[in-house]
Amino acid sequence: MHDQRSSALVWSMVGGAVFAGTFGFAATNKEDLSKDPDYREELGINEFTAPSIDKVFASLDALKPIPFDAVTRPVSELNTNDRSKYALAFGVLIGDGFLDVAAERDQDLPALGRELIRRAKGLGVGERVARHSKRLLDLGQLGDWDRLRKELSVTQADVENAMLALHDEPLAQLLSLGGWLRGLEIGAQSVVKTFSLERAERLRNRELLTYYLDRLDSLAPRFKKNELIQKISAGLQSMRQSWNEAENFSPAQVARIYETAHDLVNQIEQHAS
Repeated sequence: MHDQRSSALVWSMVGGAVFAGTFGFAATNKEDLSKDPDYREELGINEFTAPSIDKVFASLDALKPIPFDAVTRPVSELNTNDRSKYALAFGVLIGDGFLDVAAERDQDLPALGRELIRRAKGLGVGERVARHSKRLLDLGQLGDWDRLRKELSVTQADVENAMLALHDEPLAQLLSLGGWLRGLEIGAQSVVKTFSLERAERLRNRELLTYYLDRLDSLAPRFKKNELIQKISAGLQSMRQSWNEAENFSPAQVARIYETAHDLVNQIEQHAS
């Protein structure tokens, strides 16, 4: 039986992605505190906020076939002054990159790399992602998908380190959430297209869903007043209720999961052109 927690990490879609290289937290302290488990737990940073992309790729294998044509969307420029939206949207875009790698499709990588840099600049860490963007493009052109997967994993760790170094733990959480929602959208559509009770059950992880709802509830008031955050919270609360009530997911219920995730991703990406 597939490990449900592991499969749920697909939905985190590299949620806590951020750029390679260690940031010092003090001029006299060169230790990477982002790797300290006590420090990370104090900030609410754990395996849910930044699951390894290696686990994401392994989990995706259990959801094949993935209907790539049905879940692929064009890369668009996001224009906003809202850093919380940039964080959510960066996670969504990492999910798009993950999908490109899974499909071994390199034609979207140049646009994706440019937009990763733009969104990273919106988060205040743009310089860090530039070199990763170039490496992803070069590896895609070479068709070296194994190394490209590893580069995404390095990118994830670097982005997380950058957020922690800037003391932007809430944005790291939102970045993870954006990736999870994009992953849930892709996964649910995969199950809609090729339905089975076992595949449908892989979508349900109450612990992970509760985790994200708890993270949203613990955000500072300035974040909780954000209309987009409120919509996401309401959508996830409704989803949790339906998950708790359903003994087994029906095709119609899986379709509703997809519709909810799809709608929230679209709202995150709103004002992209």
